[in-house]
Amino acid sequence: MAGSFDVFRKYQRSLLVAVAILAMLAFFVLPPFLQMGGGGPGGDPVAARWSGGEIREGQLERSVAMRSVVNRFLVEAAVAAGRDPARLPLFPEAEEAVVRTILVNEEARANGLVVSDTAINDFLAQWTNNLVRPEQLAEIVSGLRLGPTAVSEHDLFEALRAELTGRNMLFMFQTGFSGDPPGWRWDYFKRLEQKAVVEVVPVPVESVVADVPAPTEATLRTFFERYRNDLPDPRSDAPGFRKPRRAKYEYFVAKREAFEAAVAKDVTDEEIAAFYEKNKATMFRAAPAAKAADAANDKAGDKDATKGVDPKQTEQPKSTGDKDGKSAGDKPATTAPESPPKPATAPQGAIGPRRSVQTVAFKQPAEAKPGDKPADAAAKATVDAKPASPEKPAEAAAADAEPASETALDFEPLDAVKDKIREQLAREKANARIDAIFSAIAGDIGRYAEDVALWKARGGSAAAPSPPDINLIAEKQALEAGRSELVTAEQAVGGGGIGQSFEFVPDPGSRFGIRQQNWLDSIFGQNTMPLRPVTSRDVAGNRYLSWKTDDQAEFTPTFDDVREDVEFSWRIVEGRGLARKKAEELAARARTEKQSFEMLLGGNTALKAAKIAPFTWLSTGPNGQPVLSQPEGVQMPGEDFMEAVFGLEPEQTAVAFNEPRTVCYALRLDALEPPAAELREKFLEAKSDPRRIGAVAQGEFSRSFGDWLTGLEKRYGLTWTRQPRR
Repeated sequence: MAGSFDVFRKYQRSLLVAVAILAMLAFFVLPPFLQMGGGGPGGDPVAARWSGGEIREGQLERSVAMRSVVNRFLVEAAVAAGRDPARLPLFPEAEEAVVRTILVNEEARANGLVVSDTAINDFLAQWTNNLVRPEQLAEIVSGLRLGPTAVSEHDLFEALRAELTGRNMLFMFQTGFSGDPPGWRWDYFKRLEQKAVVEVVPVPVESVVADVPAPTEATLRTFFERYRNDLPDPRSDAPGFRKPRRAKYEYFVAKREAFEAAVAKDVTDEEIAAFYEKNKATMFRAAPAAKAADAANDKAGDKDATKGVDPKQTEQPKSTGDKDGKSAGDKPATTAPESPPKPATAPQGAIGPRRSVQTVAFKQPAEAKPGDKPADAAAKATVDAKPASPEKPAEAAAADAEPASETALDFEPLDAVKDKIREQLAREKANARIDAIFSAIAGDIGRYAEDVALWKARGGSAAAPSPPDINLIAEKQALEAGRSELVTAEQAVGGGGIGQSFEFVPDPGSRFGIRQQNWLDSIFGQNTMPLRPVTSRDVAGNRYLSWKTDDQAEFTPTFDDVREDVEFSWRIVEGRGLARKKAEELAARARTEKQSFEMLLGGNTALKAAKIAPFTWLSTGPNGQPVLSQPEGVQMPGEDFMEAVFGLEPEQTAVAFNEPRTVCYALRLDALEPPAAELREKFLEAKSDPRRIGAVAQGEFSRSFGDWLTGLEKRYGLTWTRQPRR
C-alpha cells in the first residue's frame, strides 16, 4: 500500500508550484490587506493625527517618497531646459514638512482654492521656460520609480497638484504682506534707531514654584505624555522631555602664541635675508610717498603762483592762422580744454595710445638710434611714455618723459621689515611642527581604533585595548589636552574654544574650491564616526585635534526616569501666573506712587531693580541682517518684551515675560532716545535707502509666517505619536 510520501513524490512538481504561488500571494497580497485594517493596530500604526484626519506610517512613508519623486522630476525637467539644478526651489522632504503641507491643503480646500490641470501645465511651462517638449517630459516620467513600481503620469500630476495647492495657499498668505505702507516703514525704522532707557525688576518663575500646589501623579503623567517626544529648546516656553543627541570627545589644543614663541628663536638671519630677497618685489615694495608729496607740492606751488592774477592777463596771443582769429590759447592757461587733444602719431608698428594707468618704474631701453630695426625703434619710442593729460598734449608729455633708472624701484629696507619676516617664518615653522605632531597623534588614534574594532569583532572577551594617554602626550608635545562628558551640540558650542572652531576643506563645487566646515558638523553631524581624528582651528589661530569617543542618539526616556524633571517643568508652567501677579503689583505701585522701582524696593533683598543701558528693538547681526537686541541684564528677551517696552511713554509701567517665559519683568520706561523731531528727520533722510527697512519687513514676514503655521497646527490639533524624522 502506497504511503503519503509516495503520493507527494508522484505530484511533487505540481505541489511545489502551488506552494510557490501561495508564498508569492502571502508576500505581495497579504500586507496591503493587513494595512487596510485586517492586521490590527500593530500592522500600520498612526504616525500623526489631527482634527478630522490622520496619517499612518505606511501612508507617510509613501507621501515622503512621492515628494522625492516630484523633486526628481522637477530637477530633470529643469536640467533639460538648461537650468542650474543647484538653484532650484524644491519641496522639503522631511516628514514634518509633508504633514504640514497636508494641513495647508486642508486650509486651501476650506477657502475654495483648487489647482486645475491647466494650472499644472502652465507651471511646467514656466518651470522649463517652454524649452522642453511634451514628449521629453513623458520620457522623464517614464524613468521615474516609486520603489519597484513605475510612476504614472496621473500619479505624478496628482502629486504636483497637492504640492502646488499648498504652495499657492502660502502665496495667498504672503500677498497680505505685499506693499510697504508708510506707517509700517516708520515703525520698522523706529525699531532700528529708537533707543529705550528702562528700569526693570526681574521676577523669576522659579522663585514662586514652591507656592504652586503639589500635582497628582495622574496630572504629571498626562503632562509627560504631552511633551514626551519634544526636544528641549532653551528659547521655547514649552518643555521637552526627549533627550537630545549627545557625544563625548577628547582633544588637543596647540596654542598659536606658545608654538610661535618656541620656534622664533630658531629663525636665522640667513633665512630672513633669503625670504626678503625672494619676496621683496611682491611684499616689501616701498610706497611712492616721496613722489606723491613732490607732485602735491608742485600743484600747490602752481596754485599759489596764480593767486590774485586776473585771468585776462594769462591769455595767450591769438593765432593769426585761425579762421575766426581764435584758438584754444584764448582760454585761461589754467582751464582744461573741453576734450583732450589727439595723441601724437606713433611710428608704424608701435603700440597705440595708452590708457592713463599707474606705471611701474622698471629699467627702460635707451632711445632709438640710426640703424636700429623698425620694430625695436617703435618699441623704444613708446616704452613708458607719460599719458597725455588735458593740460598737456602728447608731444609735450613725451618730451617731458625721462627714462626710469633701475634704482627707481624702491623697497623697504631689510632692517625695517626684519621683525615682520621673523614672525612670518615663525608662524610657518610653528604650523609645520603642529602638523607633524598632529599627524603622529592621528596615526596613534587610528591604530587604537583598529584595535578596538578587532576586539569587538572577536566578541570583546579579552581585555579592551588601552587608549592613548592624552595627558602624557600633551606634556611631551607642549599641547593642552581635554575631554568632555556627554554633551549636546548646544552645550559644546556654549563652552567656546573647540566648540566654535572650524576647518577649511576642499570643495570642487564651490566658487573658490574650498569651504569652511564647522567642527560641530564633524562631531555631531550625520554618519560621523567615533575615533576619527578631526583637525580644526579658531579665529585666534589656535589649532585642535579631536575625536569622538562616545555617541548617544536622541531618545525618549520613561516617565519614571525623568519624573523629577517633569514635576519641575510642570511647576514652572503653573507658576507663571504667580510670577506675573507679583510683577504687576510692583508695576502698579510704581505707577500710582510715581516712584522708581529702586525707591519702592528700598532694602528688599528678594527683588532687585536694575537700569538697563539704552538699547534698540533690533540690532544688526553678524551677516548684516536685523536681529532682536539682547540688552545686558535681560535674559533672552523676545518680541513680547520689546513690544511692551517700546509701547510705553516715559514714566509708564508694564509687565512682560522673556521669550521662554521663565522670568516676568516689571518695566518702567525712563526715556526714549533720540527726540521725536530728530528721529523723524533721520527717517526722511533714510527714505532714499530702503534696504535696511526692507530687511526688517522681511524678518517680520518670516516671523508672522512661522506664527501662522504654528497657529494652523494648533487649530487642527496636530499631534505626533513619535518624533518626526528629518
